[in-house]
Amino acid sequence: MCPMRVTWWLLTVVSISLISIVLSQQRVLDPLENLSLRVTSPLEGGLRDLADPIAEFFEGMVDRGDLVRENRRLKEELEQLQGQKVIQQDAELRIRELQDALGVKQSRPEDQFLVANVIAQEPSGLKRAIAIDRGMSDGLDEGMVVLSKGGSLIGTVSRAYQNFAWVRLVTDPDSAVNAQVGNSASASADGPALRGIATGDLRQGLVLDLLPSESQVAEGNLVTTSGLGGNYPRALLIGSVKSVEERPQAPFKRAIVEPAGTLSSLEMVLVLISFRPARLAGP
Repeated sequence: MCPMRVTWWLLTVVSISLISIVLSQQRVLDPLENLSLRVTSPLEGGLRDLADPIAEFFEGMVDRGDLVRENRRLKEELEQLQGQKVIQQDAELRIRELQDALGVKQSRPEDQFLVANVIAQEPSGLKRAIAIDRGMSDGLDEGMVVLSKGGSLIGTVSRAYQNFAWVRLVTDPDSAVNAQVGNSASASADGPALRGIATGDLRQGLVLDLLPSESQVAEGNLVTTSGLGGNYPRALLIGSVKSVEERPQAPFKRAIVEPAGTLSSLEMVLVLISFRPARLAGP
């Protein structure tokens, strides 16, 4: 661009600016400004109406984000409260279990017990056994008698390791306990006790076999250890007669026994460490 054209362009811009200033001061341009406002006002209103939903949407997104964060915080607080409640309930359960164990100890002051927690169950379904968190380091040995927290017989230590042990339950097929049946489920001990063998059965649970065929065994009769054989102390509660199988011409009767302890949901047990099985050999 030549210098002459630049000069003319600058003069034109300056002139227009001066004229605009003068006209503005003389309010000559007011009608044009009013016209511009009348034209742009509807357009501005329309743009505002269009923008309001968008603004509300983004505000809603912000509010929704706040709600999500608040819900997350409340959920975490609820989780913490539930965890504290579980701990409290477990502590209360342990206290009740220890109180039950103390009751057993008071009823058998001559015996010594070791409290153990159940940590596993035999998973195959072919055995009836539990694992406890006590072992040889706690003085456990194979054959030791194990009781429920209520004091009834639930099994014996079948295998002991350094820090844990397996307990064979009385319902295991390999379990056999010399047992006897009282005459009545009440407290009466009149008359001789009927002796048999309480064996485990995968299908029926616990069966009392080898009862004399003429014996009068009835539902509700209490079943306890007889003490014969030296493997169990005498008069430990095993359970009660649930039903009697009548077998004509058979030399012995059989009875189904309901174990006194709830073997399917054991959480704590008592190991009778003051009793040592005799392991008597045959004649």
